[in-house]
Amino acid sequence: MQRQFNILCVDDDLGFRRYLSKSLDDNYHIKFYALGFECLAKCQEWNYDLILVDATLPDMVAEQLVEKLKAIPEVSAIPIVIVSYKDSEKERTRFAKCGCDHFLSKVASPQDIKVLLHNVINQAA
Repeated sequence: MQRQFNILCVDDDLGFRRYLSKSLDDNYHIKFYALGFECLAKCQEWNYDLILVDATLPDMVAEQLVEKLKAIPEVSAIPIVIVSYKDSEKERTRFAKCGCDHFLSKVASPQDIKVLLHNVINQAA
């Protein structure tokens, strides 16, 4: 039996949250938060393998959330993937500067999502 991976996803887009849930299989357990401040308050309550952060959160700038997460010792080593509809080199560079480890387009296929998540988690292990 394969190990189950724990993912924290901070995204207020219900449509993308549903898409992500349907794209992944039983090997992934996802906790969703709609707000950055909610994530910061609860991110240490569970052992995560990966954190997904929406590029456009309603309550804080995504770069700010990434920097705050990286400053928490218990969370700092967890890979962070920015998720955005804007898939451009400019957008990728913008988030790499704040400590984001990877970038995922919200229009990626379910197979591409699984491959990226699997690769990121395995690189961190």
